[in-house]
Amino acid sequence: MFTARAVATVAGAHWSASKAARRASWLIDTALLAAALLLLYVLQLNPFVVPWLAAKLVLLLVYIGLGTMALRRARSTSSRIAWSIAALACFAMMVSIARAHDPLGILRAWAG
Repeated sequence: MFTARAVATVAGAHWSASKAARRASWLIDTALLAAALLLLYVLQLNPFVVPWLAAKLVLLLVYIGLGTMALRRARSTSSRIAWSIAALACFAMMVSIARAHDPLGILRAWAG
């Protein structure tokens, strides 16, 4: 949903800032967060003790901030594009960390 809204925002489409689009994003994000918290509870994992989970939580906060900049705060098209790319890179890193169960994710290959 973020990618669709970001592309639409850059293209100047007004639907991306509509109440329905914002609510859909909020609903999707809330459902994903609730699923993650339920999984932590079921597996009895403490995200502050498991390094890769802690890294994902930090990146989640960064992603929210970057997404806010991309969709609401940035004024120019070039800055919206830059913030959107940064948010998507952050999301990709979160996926990488989750798949690798390593706080460096895909960067582990370059770290040695």
